[in-house]
Amino acid sequence: MLNQAIVMVIIWGLLTQKVFAYEAIGVDKTVNANTIAQQCYTAKWPEKALLDLAKQEFEIDNDGERHGLALQLLNCLANPKADIRDGVAFTGLSSWLRNDKLTRDLHQEMFITLLENFGAKTVDNAAVYQPFVALLLSELARVDRKQPYLAPQQRALLVAKSTDYMVNINDYRGFDDTVGWRHNVAHTADIFLQLALNPEITTEQLTAMLDAIGQQVLPDEHFYRYGEPKRLATALLYILLQQEHNTQNWQNWLQSYITPKPINDWQNTYISQVGLAKRHNASAFLSALFVIIADSNNEQLKQLKPALVESLKALN
Repeated sequence: MLNQAIVMVIIWGLLTQKVFAYEAIGVDKTVNANTIAQQCYTAKWPEKALLDLAKQEFEIDNDGERHGLALQLLNCLANPKADIRDGVAFTGLSSWLRNDKLTRDLHQEMFITLLENFGAKTVDNAAVYQPFVALLLSELARVDRKQPYLAPQQRALLVAKSTDYMVNINDYRGFDDTVGWRHNVAHTADIFLQLALNPEITTEQLTAMLDAIGQQVLPDEHFYRYGEPKRLATALLYILLQQEHNTQNWQNWLQSYITPKPINDWQNTYISQVGLAKRHNASAFLSALFVIIADSNNEQLKQLKPALVESLKALN
């Protein structure tokens, strides 16, 4: 009889095979989130039952039933209704993940299902699926840093896909009274935060996340207004706290990314939407960093303060 370790290797290989196949051969995959959303409800778990479950704080005594519903709720991440997508699917899955209500095998299956779709071309009338895939992947990354279940190749693929996704975000919508949250930038920053706290993440991977943050910190002509600068700042600081980057790296990062370019200097940013957006976002981001660092007793954070203060002064 095969021992448990060998069985786990076989299961992992079967589950990950198609994920790595997509990556290896560059398949141009398209995900239909509208079709996925149609699988949110079942006869046993229609909309009303899911909403009632949320009121009951997602208490399900039977492990098998809970595990089956967890896989069903992955489809609900594409649901255009915020009370189902956010209030039931994400909130319920997050609760179960944080309270150790799901098995390692299920963590794997959820991770692989979501990572395969993450960042793919997506047909989605409500444009909600990808940002909520990102948000739940951050929760699955949190589980992995506390109780490792991912292989190094899987973490590497999550870093690669999340950095690529961050760099290519062009949908900056945050909250909508009808649809609810989208929040692509903030949700992807949450993945970076969880990865940064994982000791298995390499210096090169941390650097890739720093550069991805840099490429979204000052988006052209978009004014961040849904807390994105703070989420980016928090992820950045936790990356730097891993002590894999020195103060010179930090100064170089600020010089590379907190810049008015293509405008010549910050004083000329008052006469265009591009300039005003850059000034607004730079101020919000640097201020968020300063608030966190200002009263900290952490020596690593204190070393970041001089260059941060100089960048803030340059805006004025």
